[in-house]
Amino acid sequence: MTGNSNTTTMSHNREMILTIVTGGIALALAFVLSQIKLFELPNGGTVTPASILPIVIFAMAFGPGWGFVVAVIFSLLQLIGGWLVTPFQVLLDYTLGYSAYGLIGFAAQARAKRIAIRNPLKRFANAGLFRAIIFTVLAYVVRWFCSVLSGVIFYAEYAGDMNPWIYSMIYNGSFLSLDLLVLLVVMIILYVVLMKAYKKPVK
Repeated sequence: MTGNSNTTTMSHNREMILTIVTGGIALALAFVLSQIKLFELPNGGTVTPASILPIVIFAMAFGPGWGFVVAVIFSLLQLIGGWLVTPFQVLLDYTLGYSAYGLIGFAAQARAKRIAIRNPLKRFANAGLFRAIIFTVLAYVVRWFCSVLSGVIFYAEYAGDMNPWIYSMIYNGSFLSLDLLVLLVVMIILYVVLMKAYKKPVK
């Protein structure tokens, strides 16, 4: 019994260390990439070089619980240099908007299967490309909805003669759809490369 207990404790500690280290690396990479702007709209909203990919990989490697933890921390990092109007606007545009990326964690394999693999990249690859795309798109839709709501409430004056809802949907959809497209292209390339490295068929 003692031997099994020690083995379980060591396995738990190893997983915790792997989670914390990988989470720190994912946050650092995501933040640095988020500061590189491929395109920026005049009233806020940027397209980055797949800055969310490290969050995607982490969430799919460690599941929704840790995925939301890292996504929330990432949302706080985005407050640096962000557009801060009111607490509720910050909640919509940043806290809820960026935390939505934690949803990608639901694309991860079951915990028992995940922890049997020590390589986070292999965990991401094993979960499957289709699941990664579906939950990533879902997360972006949730963020888009939060941004649209924020746009209607706090930035309606920018709509001019246009309906604020339509303006906000188009404005926020323009840069988020491009950002998502860049992310998906890079994600697919990475997935194919990983599958070849692990000598598995692409699924």
